Amino acid sequence: MYENLDKGLQEYIAHLQKNYESHGYQRREFLYEFHRKYVHIISKDDNQRSSHSWVMINDDKKFKAGDILKSAGWKAPARNFSRGNVLCGGFKHIKWAGI
Repeated sequence: MYENLDKGLQEYIAHLQKNYESHGYQRREFLYEFHRKYVHIISKDDNQRSSHSWVMINDDKKFKAGDILKSAGWKAPARNFSRGNVLCGGFKHIKWAGI
Protein backbone atom coordinates (compact mmCIF):
# COMPACT_ATOMS: atom_id res chain seq x y z
CA MET A 1 0.00 0.00 0.00
CA TYR A 2 2.64 2.54 0.96
CA GLU A 3 4.61 1.83 -2.20
CA ASN A 4 1.65 2.88 -4.32
CA LEU A 5 0.83 5.77 -2.01
CA ASP A 6 4.45 6.90 -2.04
CA LYS A 7 4.54 6.84 -5.85
CA GLY A 8 1.24 8.76 -6.00
CA LEU A 9 2.56 11.31 -3.51
CA GLN A 10 5.71 11.82 -5.57
CA GLU A 11 3.61 12.40 -8.71
CA TYR A 12 1.34 14.80 -6.79
CA ILE A 13 4.38 16.74 -5.47
CA ALA A 14 5.87 16.89 -9.00
CA HIS A 15 2.52 18.22 -10.31
CA LEU A 16 2.41 20.91 -7.59
CA GLN A 17 6.03 21.90 -8.20
CA LYS A 18 5.52 22.22 -11.95
CA ASN A 19 2.30 24.19 -11.55
CA TYR A 20 3.83 26.62 -9.04
CA GLU A 21 6.90 27.12 -11.26
CA SER A 22 4.69 27.90 -14.26
CA HIS A 23 3.30 30.82 -12.22
CA GLY A 24 6.69 32.21 -11.20
CA TYR A 25 7.17 30.52 -7.83
CA GLN A 26 10.65 29.16 -8.46
CA ARG A 27 11.78 28.79 -4.85
CA ARG A 28 8.77 26.81 -3.60
CA GLU A 29 9.47 23.32 -2.32
CA PHE A 30 6.98 20.65 -1.26
CA LEU A 31 7.55 18.10 1.49
CA TYR A 32 5.36 15.45 3.00
CA GLU A 33 5.18 13.98 6.48
CA PHE A 34 3.37 10.79 7.47
CA HIS A 35 1.05 11.05 10.45
CA ARG A 36 -1.30 8.45 11.95
CA LYS A 37 -4.24 8.90 9.53
CA TYR A 38 -2.94 11.35 6.93
CA VAL A 39 0.07 12.47 4.97
CA HIS A 40 0.62 16.20 5.47
CA ILE A 41 1.72 18.07 2.31
CA ILE A 42 3.80 21.10 3.30
CA SER A 43 4.74 24.04 1.11
CA LYS A 44 8.10 25.63 1.92
CA ASP A 45 9.39 28.95 0.62
CA ASP A 46 12.71 30.15 2.08
CA ASN A 47 12.12 30.03 5.86
CA GLN A 48 8.33 29.91 5.78
CA ARG A 49 6.32 26.68 5.86
CA SER A 50 2.58 26.38 5.27
CA SER A 51 0.08 23.56 5.13
CA HIS A 52 -0.94 22.83 1.53
CA SER A 53 -3.09 19.70 1.72
CA TRP A 54 -3.59 16.30 3.35
CA VAL A 55 -3.78 12.81 1.84
CA MET A 56 -5.63 9.86 3.39
CA ILE A 57 -3.39 6.90 4.26
CA ASN A 58 -6.21 4.35 4.68
CA ASP A 59 -9.91 4.16 3.93
CA ASP A 60 -12.31 5.45 6.58
CA LYS A 61 -16.10 5.92 6.71
CA LYS A 62 -16.06 8.92 4.37
CA PHE A 63 -12.84 8.82 2.31
CA LYS A 64 -10.67 6.34 0.41
CA ALA A 65 -6.91 5.86 0.71
CA GLY A 66 -5.13 8.46 -1.44
CA ASP A 67 -7.93 11.05 -1.29
CA ILE A 68 -6.61 14.62 -1.28
CA LEU A 69 -8.16 16.90 1.32
CA LYS A 70 -7.87 20.67 1.55
CA SER A 71 -6.03 21.94 4.58
CA ALA A 72 -8.22 23.42 7.34
CA GLY A 73 -5.07 24.52 9.14
CA TRP A 74 -1.65 23.36 10.17
CA LYS A 75 -2.97 20.47 12.29
CA ALA A 76 -5.95 19.12 10.36
CA PRO A 77 -7.63 18.68 6.96
CA ALA A 78 -11.04 19.93 5.91
CA ARG A 79 -13.14 16.77 5.83
CA ASN A 80 -16.00 18.10 3.69
CA PHE A 81 -15.08 16.39 0.38
CA SER A 82 -12.13 14.96 -1.52
CA ARG A 83 -10.33 17.17 -4.06
CA GLY A 84 -8.83 14.23 -5.96
CA ASN A 85 -6.90 11.03 -5.32
CA VAL A 86 -3.15 10.47 -5.63
CA LEU A 87 -3.62 6.75 -6.35
CA CYS A 88 -5.81 7.50 -9.37
CA GLY A 89 -3.89 10.54 -10.59
CA GLY A 90 -6.97 12.67 -9.94
CA PHE A 91 -5.17 15.91 -9.15
CA LYS A 92 -4.79 17.62 -12.55
CA HIS A 93 -7.34 20.30 -11.57
CA ILE A 94 -5.31 21.31 -8.48
CA LYS A 95 -3.56 24.60 -9.27
CA TRP A 96 -1.09 26.92 -7.58
CA ALA A 97 -3.88 29.09 -6.16
CA GLY A 98 -5.36 26.24 -4.13
CA ILE A 99 -7.34 23.06 -4.23
